[in-house]
Amino acid sequence: MRYYKGYIALSDTCDVPLLVHIRNARAVCFDQLRELLEHSMLAPITRSLHWRVARLEKAGLVARLNRKHYLGKPVFGITQQGLECLELRGHSLLSLPSGTERILDPSQILHALELVSIRLAFARAGLLRSWKGELEIASRNLVAADAALKDYDAIAEIEVDGCARKIGIEYEKSAKSAARYQAIRRALEDDDVSDVVLYVSPSDDILYLLAMELSPARKRLGFVLSETFHSLFLDARTLTNSNGTEVVPLRALFEARSVCDPSFD
Repeated sequence: MRYYKGYIALSDTCDVPLLVHIRNARAVCFDQLRELLEHSMLAPITRSLHWRVARLEKAGLVARLNRKHYLGKPVFGITQQGLECLELRGHSLLSLPSGTERILDPSQILHALELVSIRLAFARAGLLRSWKGELEIASRNLVAADAALKDYDAIAEIEVDGCARKIGIEYEKSAKSAARYQAIRRALEDDDVSDVVLYVSPSDDILYLLAMELSPARKRLGFVLSETFHSLFLDARTLTNSNGTEVVPLRALFEARSVCDPSFD
């Protein structure tokens, strides 16, 4: 086995799951990482988390992204050495091989952090059964014949009122071209993986542009402001593409009658 400069012995029960979480998040603050581990039934790791992260950083397996601070805290991401380490242990992704020259563009750091925040909101509410991020989705789509045609930012499997459903999640902070929205509508209609798609945006203008461009799609869609989503969560006012762009609490978007009935208008 190849040993890196500053080699450390890694624990398969503690260090490897920690590296997988950092890789899959793409960018993550320390407090977010701690909470992810707690909700993933890996709470024992958190007792030594500061030491473990510092140790992985010193070994070059994780790094602080651009040495910038977001939300007043350092942000961590995996390195090429970290990816190679995971590959040697059977945790590889076709969408992010260790030979990738640029693992994450700096412009995507806030996007990645917001998706972690969205995931944690579902987890705190006790709704989240599983979560697949964009890297995992893209990797599966590269090989699976029955994969979603749409590479969502995430797919969350949740349980509400005893009913499980899959939610495609997109975080949108910038506008796209009309041609691109047309392609997205087609992808949404062809997708048979998600029951509902939730669009989260920090901007009123982007939110209503999304609703205008995507509402014609034959897929249950919801559009919610990120500030409202995080402050009110299931009570957040959510624009939908049913009943003439009806506005409902977020929980209503996930109700069984609206999700399971394919004839909504």
